[in-house]
Amino acid sequence: MEMVQTVRKTDLARNTRHVIRNVQRGQMALIESHGQPEAAIMDIVDYRIMRAVMHYYAQPPEIDLKAGLTDQAVESIADPQARYNLVFAYYLAGSISLARAAELLNLPWLDLRTRCLRLDVPLRTAPADMTEAEADAQAALTWVA
Repeated sequence: MEMVQTVRKTDLARNTRHVIRNVQRGQMALIESHGQPEAAIMDIVDYRIMRAVMHYYAQPPEIDLKAGLTDQAVESIADPQARYNLVFAYYLAGSISLARAAELLNLPWLDLRTRCLRLDVPLRTAPADMTEAEADAQAALTWVA
């Protein structure tokens, strides 16, 4: 499946449901008028991930790498984008694993990994230490249960 679909404005008006369905399946839609790109449509989770990554690199927060990130800290944040910003800041800083990030965002690990690959978000492919490996194993057990 092509990662970016080009859609003319008139076709978007006629096929909105189809275009949105493709966007939700991982395609971005580039909207054109007279052959010139004017806008892009992307899935909301991809959008939040991209914004969180940009936020991290634009304003790197100070993170205690040993502290981790608790469920309560994430759940206490009402704004979904702020949640993604917090979780991705801890992930990109190396404080939590991708599996833990997925758990905190209520996403399947494989889905988050696929999205990160598609969006060119840096991936750490192995646990940094035994504690992180145990946390990954616990996150996997939680999703299986």
